This record gives sequence, structure tokens and C-alpha cells, in this order.
Amino acid sequence: MKKLYSLIRACMTSDMNIFKINQKKTNKKSGIVLILFISLCFMMCTWTYANMFFEKMAPMHLQSIVLSLFVFMISILTIGEGIYKTGPLLFNCKDDQLLLSLPIKKSTVLFIRIFKFYVFELAFNSLLLIPLAISYLRWADSISWTFYLSTIIMIFILPIIPIVLSCIIGTITTALASRFKLKNLAQIIATTLVLLCIFYISMNMDNFLNNLAKHATSINDLITKIYYPAGVYARLATDFNVVDLLVFVGINILIYVITILILSKFYFKINSRLKKVTSTKKTNIDKLTIKRNSPTKSLIKKELTTFFKTPVFIVNAGFGLVLFIAAAILISIKFDSVISVLTDPETFALEKDIIINNISLIVFLLIAMAGFMTSITNSVISLEGKNISILKSLPLKAKTILMSKIYSGLVITTPPILVGDIILFVRFRMSILEMFLLLLLSILIPLTSHFIGIIVNLKYPKLDWENQAEVVKQSTSSFVAVMIGMVLLVLSAFLAFKFISIVPAIIILSIFTLVFILLDTILYLYLTKKSVKEFDSLSV
Repeated sequence: MKKLYSLIRACMTSDMNIFKINQKKTNKKSGIVLILFISLCFMMCTWTYANMFFEKMAPMHLQSIVLSLFVFMISILTIGEGIYKTGPLLFNCKDDQLLLSLPIKKSTVLFIRIFKFYVFELAFNSLLLIPLAISYLRWADSISWTFYLSTIIMIFILPIIPIVLSCIIGTITTALASRFKLKNLAQIIATTLVLLCIFYISMNMDNFLNNLAKHATSINDLITKIYYPAGVYARLATDFNVVDLLVFVGINILIYVITILILSKFYFKINSRLKKVTSTKKTNIDKLTIKRNSPTKSLIKKELTTFFKTPVFIVNAGFGLVLFIAAAILISIKFDSVISVLTDPETFALEKDIIINNISLIVFLLIAMAGFMTSITNSVISLEGKNISILKSLPLKAKTILMSKIYSGLVITTPPILVGDIILFVRFRMSILEMFLLLLLSILIPLTSHFIGIIVNLKYPKLDWENQAEVVKQSTSSFVAVMIGMVLLVLSAFLAFKFISIVPAIIILSIFTLVFILLDTILYLYLTKKSVKEFDSLSV
């Protein structure tokens, strides 16, 4: 038991640094505050959604149905998020050589891997289940002490089945992907689809709640038949039975053990295959030629390779671009629904004629949303990690290196935004001047986001990371850059809607174009003077 505890502790220390924002003592307090702030925001969001559901169901005394539905939704999110985490947490771990060289059973090594996975998902589930339980306390007809007991046990047990399912699906997709050159493609597509589903449900929340209220009982029956834990928690919360609780715990533990025994049979074959470098391209040595690229072009290629080989980077930074194209298609097809939202007295309270005559401003705000949501450069310096010294040793100016990262960001953001622009231009038949200004803004706004991202990343670099997700998703620089982008987006929307009925759209677009040209110029000067010095002073 002591050996197992030591192995678990060593593995957790090695690969679970994703929870650490910064290891420097001077920034330790700010890192803890940042983690708490993000966690509270996440919990508040869950609590708000739970209240919306309970408000609909409480008059009909169907609060237990909300518990079943949320447990089911949490498990679906855990499965989707778990598939996404299977790669970095189960395969190609940094402690592979150490563990495989020790006289340890394969099932024990896999148990440690999945237990590490379990700890991560336990934290994730807690942020969802705790606010759900707190919301239920407000709307429940009666509360017994057994509800608290059931909730605590559910927090610890609920992640098991989703983890098992995500491990099985993730292992299968990883096994298939390991046979091909593009190993991360399946993972990226799956994560993007999950995020799009969440976005679609959020956009149609009112219709979803109304349909749920009408068909609550049948939906609950379907969910409890499909997914056993959802029905168990609802029953334990309203009518506690110790036998049901013990059976539930026993089934989950049994599933966990069986999964480890089965996966351990072929887990190491997949893991070893992933480490192989394969190439299907044949090269004729006699005809071999070496192409010489400019330093800037070579650096841009390097940045693009890093981006497209890092799934967490693609999903986190590129989802805004996918969302923009989806929104462009949705607005083109269902424009009447957009008008109803903008004319609603409780939202923007705009007149229909004003909206129709100022479509270009709606497109501008979509471009601003895509540009500021796509903060690609907020982690490009940190992702260099311990290689930053090699990058600095190149016979190149720091300005060239930093600007290559900006250019690579534009290469990534410009094509998808232009695709969305073309869809909207064709649908709404805008004037040539409007299209010209919007095309300029499609470059200027993402450029602003890229400048802000790299400047902030140089202010708050994190070069001592051990997991890429630690930098892309949990770093101080990514949080600060995204918050600045959100402020600029809200400010742009406020000003656009403030003057939409007073000033012609073409004038507003012209003013915004000039403002972003000026802002980009200021940020460029700051980057090439102040940020260059910060880059030169970087060290691991």
C-alpha cells in the first residue's frame, strides 16, 4: 500500500501541474486568487442555469427531474471533456519511462493513470454538482439530512462511469489516430462538436425549457432508463434508500475495476505506437533539393506547426472562428429570429427598421466577437517553454521573432473570418464601401487581439510548464488577455447600439476603422519598443 501511495503521489506531482498557475512565490497569491475567481464564475453560471430550470419545474413539484437532467448533462460534459483529456493524461505521459522500468503490474500503472484522471474530473464535477445542490435547497419542498449524504457520495462516485466511457472512447480514437499522420484530428473535431452543441443549447434555452416543462415526465423516464446514475441521485434526494446507495456505489467500483483489467491488455501497445515516428513519404536522394525560406517565413511555419499540433490550443483559441462561421450561417438562414432578439424590450429594444437599415453594424459586432474571442497569441511565448533560450539565441532581432507570431495569428484568423464575411455579404447585399470597411475591420480587430495577447503574455510569461493545457487554459496571461478582449467587445457593442439610430452605419464603421488603425499602431509601437526589452530579459 505504501508503494502504491508513493507512485500515486509521484505521478500526481509530475503530471497534474495543470492546477498550478505559477510556481514563483511572488505570484503564488495572485495565482490562487485567479483559480478561486474562475471557479466561482463557473459555479455561479451553473447555479444560474439550475435556478432557471427549478423555477419552471417547482410549481409542478418536479424538482427531482431537474436533478436527473443535470446529472445526465454533467456526465455528458464529463465524457466530452474526458475524451479531450484522455491523450495528455493517459498517453505519452512524461513518467512513462520511469513507470515502465519498474517491476509493476500493467494494471497498477493503468490504475494510477486513471486515478489521476479521476482526480481531475472530480474537481470538474464538484464545480457543477455543488451549485446544483445549493440551488435545490432553495426550491425543494423538503430537505432531509440524507440529501447531504447522498450529494457528498454522488460528488465522489459520479465521475467514475463518465471517466470509464471517455477512457474507452478516447482509447479507441487514440488507437485509430495512432495509425495515421494526423493523430489529433479526431480529438479536435469531437471537442469542437461538443462546444457547438453547448452553444446551440444556450442560444435556444427558452425553447428548451418550455419543451422540458411540457414533456418533463417522459424526458425524465427516458434519461433514467438510458443513464442509471441520473435516476439514482433523484431517488436518493427525494426518497432515500440505503440499499440503492450501496448498490450504486458497488456497481461503479465494479465497472472501474473491470475497465482497468480490460484496458491494461492493450493500453501499452497503443502507447508505444504513439511514440513511433512514421512517414509515408518516399524521398529520392538523387533528386533531393533544399529550399531556403526567409527567417520570418520559417518562424511563421514554426508557429503554425505548433498551433495545429496542439489540440488544446486549436480548441481554446480557434473555437471563436468556428462559432463565427456558424453564426454567419445561422443569421443568414434565420434572420427573423435575430430581429426578434434585438427588438425585444428586455434586451436591446431596437426598432425593426433600424436593424434592417444597419445590417453592416450587426456584421461588425460579429466580427468583433470572433476577433476578440480568438486570442491566439496570449500563450505563444509561454509555449516556447524551456526552448525560449534557443529562440533567443537565433541571429534574429526580437522584433522579427515577435512579429512572426503576430503574422501567424493573422494567417490563422483571417481565412475563416473572410469566409463568414462572404456568406453575410451575399445574404444581405451590402454596398461596396460597407464591404470594404468590414473587410478592413476583419483584419484590424483580430490584429488588436493578437497584439494584446503577446504583450500580456510577455508581462505574465509561464515558461516552467509541464502540460500545454496549463499554459493555454489556466495561465494568467490567457485570462487577462481574454478579459481585455471582452471589455473591448462590450465597449464596441455599447457604442454601436448607442449611436445606431443617430449616425449612419457607414460613418460608425469608418470611425471604428480609424480607431482600430490608431489602436493597432499604438500597440505595434509598444511591442517593438517596450515588449522587445521584456522578451530579451526572459529566462527559464
